[in-house]
Amino acid sequence: MNLKAILFDLDDTLYDGFIPGDREGFSRCGQYAAEHLGIPAETFSDAMLRARQALKARLPREPEIHDRVLFAQYALESLGQNPIPHAEALHDLYWSGVLDRITVRPGVPMFLDELRACGIAVVVCTNMLAGIQMRKIRQLGLAERVDFLVTSEEAGRDKPDAAIFRLALYKAGCAASEALMVGDNFAHDISGAHQVGITGLWLHVHGEPAPQADFPFAEASSFTEAADLIRQRFLR
Repeated sequence: MNLKAILFDLDDTLYDGFIPGDREGFSRCGQYAAEHLGIPAETFSDAMLRARQALKARLPREPEIHDRVLFAQYALESLGQNPIPHAEALHDLYWSGVLDRITVRPGVPMFLDELRACGIAVVVCTNMLAGIQMRKIRQLGLAERVDFLVTSEEAGRDKPDAAIFRLALYKAGCAASEALMVGDNFAHDISGAHQVGITGLWLHVHGEPAPQADFPFAEASSFTEAADLIRQRFLR
């Protein structure tokens, strides 16, 4: 393979800590509701979690399912509250909890620099809304190490839909056979990339068993292992 671009998922691939950050974000929203609206913190946190599930059910694979303003709006409305004075503040509180908990995975900054020095484009190909993913990338110290960002908001559909991968290839200016997708979610990242002809490298950092697949893929148990594998196969 003449490798011209590597597509990296962002959440749980280039950084760790989303799950504790997610919990912290919902906790902060609960505290806000208790202080400003007199709603018990746990009651409000649970309402936001139900809102997340309701959005997923109503808008499958639509990027809007990631919008914490909508989580807050649904939760407040379900509790008889006007969301307009509070939803954006709750959005910001939630994401402050996430951003305070995430940490870049060991080896990521150096490896992205190495790829770009070799003329290989670094593309972040991620579900979620563009603004918050940009904030995460800046928080992680990777803003100057990414050549292109492609979000499901921009593509119009979440992974594993083909649209996001095709947009990433278009931005990188390469064919599917010249790209590699690295991600922690097998269904979204690896199977999704395969459907448009992109080879996948599965980062199995969550302890789940290897999936059954009728196509070849590479795998690694850490980002440093993935980087070494890419060096051996493509950078020598």
